[in-house]
Amino acid sequence: MANPAVSTEQFDLVYDVLSFSLATMMATTIFIWLRLGEVAESYKSAVIISGLVTFIAAYHYFRIFNSWVEAYSYDGDSLTPTDIPFNDAYRYMDWLLTVPLLLIEIILVMKLTP
Repeated sequence: MANPAVSTEQFDLVYDVLSFSLATMMATTIFIWLRLGEVAESYKSAVIISGLVTFIAAYHYFRIFNSWVEAYSYDGDSLTPTDIPFNDAYRYMDWLLTVPLLLIEIILVMKLTP
């Protein structure tokens, strides 16, 4: 499927949102892992999983961001779709990996037993 034509404003809006999301996920991962020593021992596993979830999300946002940038070329006046399709399937891979981790985190925090 060909990339749809987008205006410069639309491209910039998606670019900025993806860029901000990527930076947020990376900063959250770093913050969570640096503060791990301050967490009570009983919650450390859950906090490590939180950091892993945000790391996985950051990686997928990085891939989505790069895919968006490669999907269009700017010639100085307008954007033109390239032959490289925008791949948003990374978000589904993200969900496939992070949702089970978040469920495990809930079990750890709530101290549920089998």
